[in-house]
Amino acid sequence: MTRLAHILAGPVLVAGLCLSGASAAQPLGAVSPRVSELELGLFCAPPEGGRRPAPDTMSGWVHVPDEPVEMVARGTVAPAVLGMGFGVRFRLADDAVAETRYTVTHPPMPPTGITEQHWSGSIAPGLTDTVFFQFDIPEELQTGDWTFSVEVDGEVLFTTMFTVVPPADLPGAAHLCAAPSLLS
Repeated sequence: MTRLAHILAGPVLVAGLCLSGASAAQPLGAVSPRVSELELGLFCAPPEGGRRPAPDTMSGWVHVPDEPVEMVARGTVAPAVLGMGFGVRFRLADDAVAETRYTVTHPPMPPTGITEQHWSGSIAPGLTDTVFFQFDIPEELQTGDWTFSVEVDGEVLFTTMFTVVPPADLPGAAHLCAAPSLLS
């Protein structure tokens, strides 16, 4: 039930919680000049609006919400809590439709030990894109370093790193998102 996502989003809503210093919330390496905005943080997704096939992911699909996700905190540290999402919101500077490729790397997930997942999407001119990972099942709750990379036309636009920690290490953020009903 991995909730990897590629969505087109509206305005950023932030609850005022900052989970890292400004220097820690920076991308790894260079950011392409094609990127005009970049924001890293924690997200709460609305109920699932649909799914899109993504064969290079653990679940074989990505979540497609039917309304914008809410950024509830800025930063690069996320608690390992069911229902919590984390990732990147960005906007491209150019006015062309872009076909995107997303890569997330993470500690090994049972039962297969998968450490890298890929999916594709597109972003329309003038819109913001949000790419995130949400913890939906216990096997996904892997602490350690996670990275997100976004490519367009073979060019890596940016790579970001997040650190997932036990909930006790980040008690102020552990209950920002209501856990989804996994049994319905």
